[in-house]
Amino acid sequence: MVGLSGSLRVGSYSTAALRTGLRIASERGAITELLDLRELPLPLYIPDLPIEGYPPGSQAAIRKLVTSFQSADVMLWATPTYHGTMSGALKNAIDYMQLLARDPAPYLQGRAVGLLSLAGPTPLGHMADCVTELRAWLAPTRVTLRATDFSPELTLTSEVGIRRLTRVVTELLTFGSS
Repeated sequence: MVGLSGSLRVGSYSTAALRTGLRIASERGAITELLDLRELPLPLYIPDLPIEGYPPGSQAAIRKLVTSFQSADVMLWATPTYHGTMSGALKNAIDYMQLLARDPAPYLQGRAVGLLSLAGPTPLGHMADCVTELRAWLAPTRVTLRATDFSPELTLTSEVGIRRLTRVVTELLTFGSS
């Protein structure tokens, strides 16, 4: 399972929630990877530009992102709510999936994606549109959390939040094993 965090904030609730989801998946035997966009600085995606056309200092980050997309059986995406939608950082990372257009299974074809948002549910619809456009399956459960669901140390403490996050992870792992 690859987790994609669309937050660039230090002390991000989105990333903290995603880490919890990946821990739950790991406890169930899944191999997990976190793509934290704060630690994976990506330039803006430029259509039709090959990886080699980006500045040399950005190419390793782009390759890491694309390789992780290609190897993912299932993904969990997390974003804060910015002005009624997902973060620009998350959308930019998703745009790089265009580099998978000519793969034998283009984009995310045949894989499943779960969605997680912070502060409000409005990004979930936009994220779901991206999932279907990338030919992936959308996990039925979507999770929305708030800052009050976390301790000051960024531990998810909400029983309802943990239950919903566990449910979406279970859906993804069930899909990935079939």
